[in-house]
Amino acid sequence: MRNALLGRVAAVLALSTIGLPLAAAPAWAHGSGSAVDAAYYRTELTDVTPAVSGVSASVDPGGEWVGITNTGPAVVIVLGYSREPYLRITATSTEENQRSQTAVINRALFTDSLPAADAAAMEPEWKQTGTVGSVRWHDHRIHWMGQARPPEVAADPRHPHQVGTWTVRATADGVPFEIHSTLQWLGKPDTIALSPWFVALVGPLVVLILVVAWHLVQQRRQTGRESLQAALAGPADSAGPADSL
Repeated sequence: MRNALLGRVAAVLALSTIGLPLAAAPAWAHGSGSAVDAAYYRTELTDVTPAVSGVSASVDPGGEWVGITNTGPAVVIVLGYSREPYLRITATSTEENQRSQTAVINRALFTDSLPAADAAAMEPEWKQTGTVGSVRWHDHRIHWMGQARPPEVAADPRHPHQVGTWTVRATADGVPFEIHSTLQWLGKPDTIALSPWFVALVGPLVVLILVVAWHLVQQRRQTGRESLQAALAGPADSAGPADSL
């Protein structure tokens, strides 16, 4: 059952990230190489089209969250990965649709249950999550989800590249608008790779140097102890005659 659920999660995320040219099947979280490469990706907000009075968007440059603030009169509905109602934002509250697959996926990718696939067609079950018209959420559409680097990055990681674009769709009083952004690769400096033969040649030499250094330190400590004992013993011996006076 777990494999089937993970398959459904992957399918939902695959449909939601079609703006990014994936090099491999989506991972359950960030790609396997992202722990090393995460600092070299940059998410940049492009625009909100069309502009909505009182509504602004923001993104984390590291791709961790998307944010919307609504100070206007409209009711904003953010659409999820399957374009189902996901979040509802007014000037005084934020709510989450408990029947949204996106809500479950964003909270915990490893889960024992997902809302039914046809939940997008069901009446939303709204649960209040805030009392102000501003919300941030983790969104897998805005960062690289491949298990491998993007092809252009894999071919030339040292230089910047635009990896792709992404879109979060929403409505304001039923009128559609979109949040657009780009995902950039900043370029990564070269790293030194040690070949096996180099390690095999230098490794024993390093060990030998460490052993010799350890013995030298031990000898120096022993010499120091002997010198200290001699220094302490000298004054005690010479004090003998003085004590007899």
